Amino acid sequence: MPIIIKDFTWTQSESKISINLPLKGTKANNVDILNSREYVKVSYPPFLFECWFYEMIDDDSSVIVVKNGIISLQFSKAEDSVWPSLFHKDFENKELLKLVREEAIKYAGQKAERLTKEKNDLKEANKKLALKEQMKLEESERNRIESLKENERKKATQEIESFKKSHKTVQVEKEQVPYLEKVKNDSTAVKTMEENRKEIFEESNLKSDEKNISDLPGPRSSGSIQIRFTPRVFPTPSRESQDQLEREWLEKQTEARKISELPDDLNDLSPNELNLDLLKEKASNYFKQENYQVAIGVYNHAIRLFPKEPSLYSNRAACHFKVRNLIKCVEDCTRALDLLTPPVADNASSRLKAHVRRGTSFCELELYAEGLLDFEAALKIDPDNSDLKEDIENIRKTILGQQPEDQNENIYIN
Repeated sequence: MPIIIKDFTWTQSESKISINLPLKGTKANNVDILNSREYVKVSYPPFLFECWFYEMIDDDSSVIVVKNGIISLQFSKAEDSVWPSLFHKDFENKELLKLVREEAIKYAGQKAERLTKEKNDLKEANKKLALKEQMKLEESERNRIESLKENERKKATQEIESFKKSHKTVQVEKEQVPYLEKVKNDSTAVKTMEENRKEIFEESNLKSDEKNISDLPGPRSSGSIQIRFTPRVFPTPSRESQDQLEREWLEKQTEARKISELPDDLNDLSPNELNLDLLKEKASNYFKQENYQVAIGVYNHAIRLFPKEPSLYSNRAACHFKVRNLIKCVEDCTRALDLLTPPVADNASSRLKAHVRRGTSFCELELYAEGLLDFEAALKIDPDNSDLKEDIENIRKTILGQQPEDQNENIYIN
């Protein structure tokens, strides 16, 4: 049962009425107020205040303030007069009071709908006004750009016309050369040509008499030129900008394939058990036979011998993925990528596989953001790979909460 507030105070003038209620320690945001022209209800559990006014009020001009532990209600009277009492003269008529309360609730709902509609209409009007202003600005900017284009077009046309006029003037001046001058030049040219021809023949005859045929050099002897190309490990042409990186990669590869010092428990191994290529082939055969645990064991042995060989970590990651050791797959791919530096054309394929394996493992662990980064890194290495583009699109759909298409797992083995 709510506690009815009785220790309130009220004052009035001919046009206004004020009611003050004690907040009684209740938070201001817990106060709920409903009012109409004949009724006001203030609820802040467990307290309740209801008042059926003596006469009607103007509820549109009501002011409600909650401050300093007081709820202050200020209303304007519908008609100026002094009330003999705050409450309705039929305050004891329960049926009447109930009816007034129901009408007040109905009126408050209709008023709320009306205010919401007015607010929405105002918001829509503001949107239309803003749209019109935006359209005016765009139209003004479009006209300004068209004006600039037109000015530039006129300027270009004037320059072309000016150029045509000047060119025509020069052409006319050339055509006005006297005809006699032209004939004179032609005759001079013919005379000069005949004199030159005569001198050439005379000089040729003179030289032919003076030269001795026996002094002429003999024909050249035949031969061949040997061309040798510098041997190159990388499939791409040599570039000066990549020379330092390629040299560093080859040195790392050479170092990775050396066994510097065997552990004490591996001193009695046979040559085949110390051969990197044979170990990789053996592990690869186990992988193809789906005997992944044995393949992992072979790679573990090979890594103890060649801890700086990146392909061992990358291939062991593929085995871990098959047996769902996703965390270990991520760790091995990370170690392989650390060793696959600097990035050169010779290790591009290995870096691509490591990124795809690690990205797939991240997605299986539902770490889609990390997986997306790896697939994007793989796409930078092979920009024309349609499968990678499709996988990236599916991961993005998953991150956005959309249903991706079925993905095929691509686990490579060197």
